[in-house]
Amino acid sequence: MDIPIIKGTIPTNEQMKCLISQSHKRSKNYGINRETRKQDHIKLTEAELSARKLASKEFLKVIDATIKEFYELMSSDDFFVALADGDGYILLLEGSETLTKYSEERNCSPGYRWTEEDVGTSAISLCLREEVPIQLNDKDHYCDQAHGFTSSAAPIWGPQGVMQAVLVVSGDARLVHPHTLIMITSAARSVERHMRLIRRNNDLIINRGFLDNVIEAAGTGLLTLDNNLVIRRINRQAKQILRTGDLTGRYVSEIGDLQIDMDSIFKNPQIWKNRECHLQDGSRDIHFLYSAQPVISKDNQPLGAVLNITEFSNIRKLVERISGTTPFFTFDSLLGSSPAFLEAVSLARRASNSDTTVLLLGETGTGKELFAQAIHNGNDRGDKPFVPINCGAIPGELLESELFGYAEGAFTGAQKGGRSGKFILANGGTILLDEIGDMPHDMQVKLLRVLQTGEVHPVGAQKALQTSARIIASTHVNLSKAVLQNRFRQDLYYRLNILQIKIPPLRERGAEDIILLSNYFLKKNNPLFQFTPDAMDSLVSYNWPGNVRELENTIQRALHVCGNSKIAVKDLGLSSRPSVSAPALAGTLQQMEEKMISEALVETKSNMVQAARQLGISRATLYRKVKQYGLDRL
Repeated sequence: MDIPIIKGTIPTNEQMKCLISQSHKRSKNYGINRETRKQDHIKLTEAELSARKLASKEFLKVIDATIKEFYELMSSDDFFVALADGDGYILLLEGSETLTKYSEERNCSPGYRWTEEDVGTSAISLCLREEVPIQLNDKDHYCDQAHGFTSSAAPIWGPQGVMQAVLVVSGDARLVHPHTLIMITSAARSVERHMRLIRRNNDLIINRGFLDNVIEAAGTGLLTLDNNLVIRRINRQAKQILRTGDLTGRYVSEIGDLQIDMDSIFKNPQIWKNRECHLQDGSRDIHFLYSAQPVISKDNQPLGAVLNITEFSNIRKLVERISGTTPFFTFDSLLGSSPAFLEAVSLARRASNSDTTVLLLGETGTGKELFAQAIHNGNDRGDKPFVPINCGAIPGELLESELFGYAEGAFTGAQKGGRSGKFILANGGTILLDEIGDMPHDMQVKLLRVLQTGEVHPVGAQKALQTSARIIASTHVNLSKAVLQNRFRQDLYYRLNILQIKIPPLRERGAEDIILLSNYFLKKNNPLFQFTPDAMDSLVSYNWPGNVRELENTIQRALHVCGNSKIAVKDLGLSSRPSVSAPALAGTLQQMEEKMISEALVETKSNMVQAARQLGISRATLYRKVKQYGLDRL
């Protein structure tokens, strides 16, 4: 009947006797020679033994230290200590020269296998089989060569409860004592604890190395902080974004204006997401977003925080890629051969070779944004942001925050952490101020300051921010006339009108350009269709008040209503009504001003009140101008 012995525990005397008796029976059945060890005893080669030792190098170091401690309590002249691995191969044997020599004579030396099938009943073989501590004395051993000895063996458990080895101590049978088994068992448990500690440390090293590599491989900057706001780790990306060296061990407050409140992070982590921050590195502005995530222990205790930092330029690139706002028009996209159009393209190419402010003038639909994108892409800033904003489509009260941004808490409903304006988003790149002529007068003053200083002041912010955005302005408004009518600031006009490019309306570009663009839009939308001769004549003769945009829309409409692959005149739906365009003003600003005042006086029959109202100026200003130009003689 099986004896219920708990794995790893020392058997009772009765249990031990039963185990020994059963082992003797098995040994007899195996045909083990009781008088001497067999000549064909399985033994490892030197190379095989070395390989096993190398595989257990860390383990054998611990065993070696344990044996030294063991011999502090017992004499090596009385006892030898051996170690057999989980397969029964003896890897190590330590003792006096006399004992080791005698052990070698009975094949108890490194390299030999000591299983029950090899040597019969022994402390090593029985411990391997039963997986419990074993003590044999004298004739308890099956082979006569072991008679006169006492042996005590204990299993050493490895990971997942697998028996890794057997530690055995053996000496003169007259020295037998139960404490010896307890000592060798305690030594085995000590080895197990030591090995668990080594494995844990190795795991920590591996995990630390893995986590270190993960932190370094992260696509964003990472900082870890303890509860005292001391930086415990900063990765390479964070150093690059913050333009700093290793900050490990230093307070996070040393990073400029980065204000971290650990209590707030733990209590309200949601408000620490995607915060915007500006730091000054000399004259250079460091612009980034950061999020703070609390680190909590298993028992819900705060341990610190992790800061995730992303350079703002990377955010811009991501937004551009997702939203499709990346500028893709180049000078190759500007189609036309008329002299006026080619002159505009030539000026635009020259503009792309500098960072000069450009003013694009042209009617609605002439392609002002195409020119702006081509100038941007032709410049060194081509890989930087291109940010367009329609100055006439946004209410005046919102335009300031759109252009310049706002700080957190600037007004009711302001986004947590504030928000960057278009000038900061375009930093290093180009901002297109479309329809600048429709910008409210109070915003013109603030824009003028940006042009003069290169600084923007977000709404509610304490300090200004530097911007190096290149400015391209565009409008369909006659700015010279708007200046005279006090609808546009004269000083702002001079600031913008550094390099003026006039884009001609389609009606002035001639038949060749209309035919070229018509065929291009047709091929782009459906290359299987064609124009009838009459349809092409109609396209060429039409006045195109909506310019190129109207032409493209007309062709797209024709493709939808056309009944076959031939686009006829009726499919175009063009009105025979001629378009009326305002006469262009020419000459210097003073000449244009004089001409407009003169025309107003003629139209109102020198009624100063009506003329002043028509011109949008005060009567006092009108009287002064009339006298200045000598118009009082009219």
